[in-house]
Amino acid sequence: MFSFLISAQPEQRDSCIDQNQPLSSISFYDATITNRIGFRGDQTASFLTDHHIALPSKPNQATEMDNGLWVLRLGFTEYWIIDVKDQHTDLMLSMEKSATSNQQVTRLYCQHSSAMFVLTGDKCPQLFAKVCAVDLQPDAFPSGHIAQTSVARVSSVVVNASNTDLKQTRFLILSDISSAAYLWDALADAAHEFQ
Repeated sequence: MFSFLISAQPEQRDSCIDQNQPLSSISFYDATITNRIGFRGDQTASFLTDHHIALPSKPNQATEMDNGLWVLRLGFTEYWIIDVKDQHTDLMLSMEKSATSNQQVTRLYCQHSSAMFVLTGDKCPQLFAKVCAVDLQPDAFPSGHIAQTSVARVSSVVVNASNTDLKQTRFLILSDISSAAYLWDALADAAHEFQ
């Protein structure tokens, strides 16, 4: 049987997004080619704990681990692991292989189905106010919170991945990969105002 592991040959991945963007106080880049993996099922929490993954306490929360991995809890039994810098390919591959022998854990192919953009800059909440109905200001949407919403009319998962210690505002956007080019252009257009 053919195995469709996300961790296989990450250096071979390429983005179709033209990452040139207008000058702005908001910077963003396409991180679609970085490692991501999802799991769902009744035993997922214990499965991830066995792999030394720190879990958020409730749905729609995210945790950044000391090693740089982001853990997103999207439901009561659904988790996504994001390796923004592709530093943990072996761990991701190990979890994928382990999941194939666990009937209580279903592997999700978020690497293949979702695009991911990383936005940085103090004006990010104002940019989102132009393209998203959810209030993503820091008071209403602090670091570690997740909104499953629409961004520029594209169903998206928005994660406040800000580093409060460094006073760095950062967001992750995950959305359907088929809308990636459209969403990228919509964000670039919205960011143009913040030159």
